[in-house]
Parts: sequence; C-alpha cells; structure tokens
Amino acid sequence: MTLNTPFHYQLIEQKNYLRMPWKNGLGETLEIQRDEDEQGLRFRISQASVQDDGVFSDFSGLNRTLVLLTGNGMQLSCLNASQESQQHNLTEPLDMARFAGGDHTYASLTQGTIEDLNIMVRDRDSIAEVQACFSPAAIKLLDEKTLLTGFYANVDSIIGMQIEDNSDTETLSLPAQSFIHFCDDKPPFDAIQVISGSGVLIEITNR
Repeated sequence: MTLNTPFHYQLIEQKNYLRMPWKNGLGETLEIQRDEDEQGLRFRISQASVQDDGVFSDFSGLNRTLVLLTGNGMQLSCLNASQESQQHNLTEPLDMARFAGGDHTYASLTQGTIEDLNIMVRDRDSIAEVQACFSPAAIKLLDEKTLLTGFYANVDSIIGMQIEDNSDTETLSLPAQSFIHFCDDKPPFDAIQVISGSGVLIEITNR
C-alpha cells in the first residue's frame, strides 16, 4: 500500500512478504525488499526463522547484517578465505552481526528457534547502515541520497517524522514485524522519532 501524505512511503505487513526457499534448501525466508540490476542482486532485506543449527548459504560478493528478532539467541562462527575466524554472540532482541556473505558461517542456537532479519548488499558498490532503535529516541538519517531508507518494526511501534517543508510532524503506527519503505531518494525529514516500540533503521547507499 503506497499512501500520499507530505511524503511518500510504502507500508508492508508480514502477511505480504514473499515466501521463498533458502538458497541451500534447508528453510524458508520471507523476502521484504529486493533490488536487481544488470549485474545481479544489488540488495535484499528478508526475515527468516532458524530452527536448527547449521551452515549458512554462500552469498559471496555480498556483505550481510543479521539482526536477532525473537528467541533465546544464537552464536555465529565465521571463517573467511584467509582462514581468519570471527565469533558473534546474539543474545538480546536487535543484537546484530556483520560479516561477509562468502564466509563459511555456522549458526548454533542457544535454546530453540529464533527469528532474524537479514540485510544483504553487494560489497563492491553498496553499503548498508543498520541501526537498532529503542524508544524513546530520535535517530538521525544520513545526509545524502539513498538507494533505500526504511524502518523494520520488531514490535508494535509508533514513529514520528518532522517534515522539513512545513515543520509538521507525521506519526505512523507500525504493526509488529512490518516494514516501512520511504520512497524518496532523500526523505523530506532528517530524523525518525521512535515514540514507542523498537525496530531497525536501514539505509542503503552507493559505496
């Protein structure tokens, strides 16, 4: 649903995410946003449920940010092509790990199923700035054009934006596990106010 207000946005609820199999065939992902060009995948945002320990799919050429949404946590063990290892311990909602998609990455669940949010961008020409946001807070946006600016609400949330042209404040209620995509290259506000709830601000730019 795209709405005309002082700014343009698209609110996508979880029921409208695109369900598709994992690359390794061991599970399913809910695709939220995707962008491709003549060179292939530029970026993708998706949500997944992880029910068992196991190796992540190989996404060489992409950088990944993984955000814990629900569950008792997990540990990621990443091994790169130079045999350098990195450990990530995700224990609380919105804890996150950043790693290369081509790393050999093994996930160990702490106790039971978890859900996570995955942000992947092409490493040679794209950057993902991902921030965990807990109310009450005002989170500054990047002062540049973006390929995508969006907010994922992990719980029921209310966010506010002060429109630069007229100083009006627009407030929006976001259902849990929904995503709002601000459709302008540079939205007409410089910060998002997280009035209640929590979520993840995602800004994808050219490298």
